[in-house]
Amino acid sequence: MIPTPSKTIIAHTEFEEKVKNLFKVFENDKTLFFSVSYLLLTAIGMIFSGAYFLIFDINILDYSQVSDFILIAFKDPFYLLFTLMTVILIVSIYYLNKWLMIKFPKFFIRQEEKIMTRWFKQTGSYYFWSYMLVLLLYIPESAYIYARYKSKEIKAGKGQAVQIYYNSGPQTSKDSFPTLVGTTSNFIFLYYPKTNATEIVPFNNVSKIVIIDSSHVSKAKTSTLEPR
Repeated sequence: MIPTPSKTIIAHTEFEEKVKNLFKVFENDKTLFFSVSYLLLTAIGMIFSGAYFLIFDINILDYSQVSDFILIAFKDPFYLLFTLMTVILIVSIYYLNKWLMIKFPKFFIRQEEKIMTRWFKQTGSYYFWSYMLVLLLYIPESAYIYARYKSKEIKAGKGQAVQIYYNSGPQTSKDSFPTLVGTTSNFIFLYYPKTNATEIVPFNNVSKIVIIDSSHVSKAKTSTLEPR
C-alpha cells in the first residue's frame, strides 16, 4: 500500500506549484512583472511615509495627490533598499522551509501539521497566509522604527533648516529657522524644534525657500527652492 502524503507535503507541493506558475507568468510578461514590482515599492513607500508624517500629527493622505503617490518611491532611497530586503527575506524563508523539510523531515512535518490542523481547513492556503502574516507584521513594524529614527533627528534640530519667504505677511524668524519635514505637490511641512510645533504651508503662499547651512545656521546659502 502506498502511504498517504502528509498535509505538510501536500501544502508545500501545492504552494511550490503556484510559485512556479507565478514565475512563468512574470517571465512571459515583463510589463506585468515591472508593474507589480513598482506597485509593491509604492505601497511600501506609502506605509513608511504615512508612519513618518503621522509622528508629526500629519495625515499625509489629506495633503497628497495621485502624482505624489506615484513618485513617493523615489523620495527616499531607503524605500527601494527595504523593498529589496523584503524580497530577499521572503525568498530566504521559502528556501529555509525547504531546507528544514529535507534536513529534519519528521520534526518539520510534525510541527507544521499541528498548526495546519488547528488554523487551516485547506492545506493549500497555509503557506500563502504564513507569508502574508510575516509581511503584515514585518512591514508596519519596520516603518514605525524607521519613522521614529527619522523624526527623532528632525525633532533634535539635526534636519535641513530652511528660511521661508511668504508672498505676504511675516517671514520665518532668522533666530528660529524651521526644519524641513517634507513636501507634497501643493504643501510644505515644517517643524519648529524650539516650540515643538508643526506647520503646514501651501506652496501658493510661498515665494522662496532658502536652504540654511547646517554648520552656520545664522547664515543662509545662496541655493533656493522655488515653489511649484
